[in-house]
Amino acid sequence: MLDARKGFRADDPLRALGIRDAPAVLDDSRREEIAARLLAGEAPDAILAALLKAGLPLAALRAEIEAARNHPYLKAAAPLQARLAKRDWLLESRAKLERMAAAGIPLRDRLSPEEFLADHYTTLTPVVLTGLTDHWPGRRWTLDYLADVVGDPEIEVQTDREADPDFELNSIAHKRRMRWREVLAKLADDPDTNDFYVTANNSGLNRRALDRLWRDVGDLPGYLGPSHLGDGFFWMGPKGTVTPWHHDLTQNLLVNMAGRKRVAMVSPAETHRMRNHRHCFSRFGADAALSEVAEAERPRILTVEIGPGDILFIPVGWWHHVTGLSLTIGMSFTNFVWDNGFTGFYASEGPL
Repeated sequence: MLDARKGFRADDPLRALGIRDAPAVLDDSRREEIAARLLAGEAPDAILAALLKAGLPLAALRAEIEAARNHPYLKAAAPLQARLAKRDWLLESRAKLERMAAAGIPLRDRLSPEEFLADHYTTLTPVVLTGLTDHWPGRRWTLDYLADVVGDPEIEVQTDREADPDFELNSIAHKRRMRWREVLAKLADDPDTNDFYVTANNSGLNRRALDRLWRDVGDLPGYLGPSHLGDGFFWMGPKGTVTPWHHDLTQNLLVNMAGRKRVAMVSPAETHRMRNHRHCFSRFGADAALSEVAEAERPRILTVEIGPGDILFIPVGWWHHVTGLSLTIGMSFTNFVWDNGFTGFYASEGPL
């Protein structure tokens, strides 16, 4: 309950201490911070020391921390806290073992579907596949070819990204419609920029507008189901484009048709180090090297470059960051012949 005369709860523990101005300095945001720190396992003395630096009163802080420690809501969270700690231990054990392995992503030529399933799909192990798209007509894609065969439909593009550090989270606000040949003309100037990029976020309109290109997409027998309009996502952008740190909710094949990309990857076993603050995104954003993190606390980053015809398998849950090293054109696919349904039991780290 709120005491309208005093402006704080009638049952506020600070009233017993005679502290009348406490709600003005210890509002609910501070109480939430105290609770979050306690749930994270931080010692009361450490919490007290940290908040004293913010200029908050000693007596008020001590009372609030003690009240939070003894509150039934926080006591009820203790079993959940223990369960999460056990899960973090299991992930940390997995991460420790993964760090013993060679720090690279293997390259395998003309890998059979059976070997891919056994060695990579079911073990969540990234791999670069080569020699599987040599027969695809899309391997001849150039800007002139794309202008000739597609015509000049209106497509959707992600724009004005460089001024927004959360451009991927805010992708809806960055959608803009442009004529196809206008986009190709911008790419022909060979800029180095992250300001415009045709991505999977634009797939709704573009799958229809770029229907002609799907005829140039070959098959991957034993890997993917039969291709048709609606399967696959189209990507095209200049040198300098960035897809910030995130993980996907499905297994993915990233097929590079033209140009080169650098992909940084972090195992899901190190998710607790990836500052997952919302949905499948990381607070690290576009920082591929996680440079603000001390080396001892940094997750192991696996980095690989893919060129024309290369296919990168990105397993579900693997964090990845992609940088265009040149003008790039590609596709990504999720329509595997094997079960690829992981969203039915997905739980977000933060707000969707």
